[in-house]
Amino acid sequence: MEHLGSDLVVILPGILGSTLSRGPRQIWGYRSVVRLDRLSDRLTQDLALPPEAFGDPGHGFDDGARPTGTLRTLGIIPGFLSIDGYDRLLARLRRELAPLGPDSVIEFPYDWRQSNAFTADRLKSVVEPLLRRRRRRFPTAGLVFVAHSMGGLVARYYAECLDTEKLTRRVITIGTPFAGAAKALGVLANGHASLGPRRFQLGELVRSLPSVAELLPAYACVGPSPDALRPLGDALVPGLPAVCRQRAQQFHQQLRAAIAANGSERPTYHVLMSNRQVTPTWASVADDGEVLLHSPDDLSQRGDGTVPRCSAAPPEWRDDAASVFVAGRHASLQQQRHVVLQVHGVVTARPRIPMAAIDEIAVEAEPWVAPGEEWSVRAESVEGSNSLVLIVTVTDPCDDEVTARAPLRPRGDGTYAASLRLGRPGVFRWTVQTIPTAATPVEPVSDALLCVDI
Repeated sequence: MEHLGSDLVVILPGILGSTLSRGPRQIWGYRSVVRLDRLSDRLTQDLALPPEAFGDPGHGFDDGARPTGTLRTLGIIPGFLSIDGYDRLLARLRRELAPLGPDSVIEFPYDWRQSNAFTADRLKSVVEPLLRRRRRRFPTAGLVFVAHSMGGLVARYYAECLDTEKLTRRVITIGTPFAGAAKALGVLANGHASLGPRRFQLGELVRSLPSVAELLPAYACVGPSPDALRPLGDALVPGLPAVCRQRAQQFHQQLRAAIAANGSERPTYHVLMSNRQVTPTWASVADDGEVLLHSPDDLSQRGDGTVPRCSAAPPEWRDDAASVFVAGRHASLQQQRHVVLQVHGVVTARPRIPMAAIDEIAVEAEPWVAPGEEWSVRAESVEGSNSLVLIVTVTDPCDDEVTARAPLRPRGDGTYAASLRLGRPGVFRWTVQTIPTAATPVEPVSDALLCVDI
C-alpha cells in the first residue's frame, strides 16, 4: 500500500544559494561586505574558474571549493543576482513530514559555479542511494524536487537526462529560468552591471562560470524592438564570449533531445512564477556595442525581476496556464508564505479517491412491442458486477413524461433483466441507468422503442 507523503523531498537552492568553502576559508555566503570597489576583486579572486572549466563542463572543474550548506541568509552579487535563504521553506516541510522520518526532506547544496549537467550528475549520486534506503520502509517512494531558480535546471537535467530508472515523480520549480534569462546576456556581453552611476565589474567572474553561460536565453531575445527579435544563434552580440554561447546551445539541445526521447515517461512539473515585476526580457545592441536590456510594457508579461514570464514555464508546455502565479521578486520567492503553502500542498498531495467507481453496461432490447404485451430488456455489467442498482424508464420524447418504469433484477454473472408493458401505442425512449443514490453509477444507455399493433 502506498504511504501518503512517503516520497523523498529534495530541496535544490538556486544560483548563489549554497555556501562554498575552500579549505577552512569560506568563499561564498559570508555576511560581511567590504567596500564596493574591493568586492568585485574579492569575488573574482574567490570564485572565478579557469578557462579549462569550459573544456568539459559536464565533468566539472575542481579548484578546491566545496559546498558546505544551503544559504540561510541573504547573498548578493551586486547588479547581477541576489538570493534570500531557505530556512522558512525547510522548516515548514520538515515539520509537516517529520512523522515519516527525519530523512523525508533533504537539502542538496552544490557548487553553483559549475555546469548544471555536472551538478545533476552529483545529484544522482546522492539521491538515488538515499531513495533506495527509503524504499526499505516505503516501497513506492519516489523523488520530489523542490527547486528555486537555477536549481530547477539541475532537477530538470537529472530527471530528463540522467534518471534512467524513472524515479522522479514531481519537479516543483520556483522562479526557474527554463529558457534562460536576458539578465545573464547583459552581464556576459557587457562584462559589468550598472549600480546607479557606477559600473560594477563582473566580466572576469561571470564569463568563467559554465552555470551562468547556461542561463543565456534560449528564446528569441535580441533585436531593435520586441516585434523583431531573433535567437542568440542568429544575432550578433558584441562582447558575448563564443564559448558561453556554445555552452548554452549545447545544454539546451541536450535537454530538448532527452525530453523528446522520454515521450510520456516524464515527471510532473509544478511551476510557481511571478509575472508583474519589471524584468529584463529582451535586448538591443547600441551603436557602441553595449547590450541594453528591456522589460515589456505589458505588466502581465514581465516576470519576477530576474526570470521573465516567457521563460518561467517548461518550453514544451503549450502555454503557462497550469502555473501558479504568485506575487514577489526572484530572490525571495521561496521564502514567501503563500509560496511555501503551495509547495507544501503539492508535496503532501493525496491520491484522488472517487466517491464511486464508474462501471459500464451493455443493453439489449427489442425495438418494438405491441400495446399490452410484455417488453423485456437485458443489461450486462462490463465489470461483471452483480451489485448494480439499475432501472429502466420509458418516456414520451415529446414531453419527457414517464410512461413506464421497472427495476432490473440481477440474474448472476453480471447480468440484469426487467420486463414491463406499455398501455398505448407510440414512439418512446427507453433508458437504463442507476438510481440517483446508487453506490456505483453507470453511464445511462438509451434507445427508441416503437409500440404498435401488429
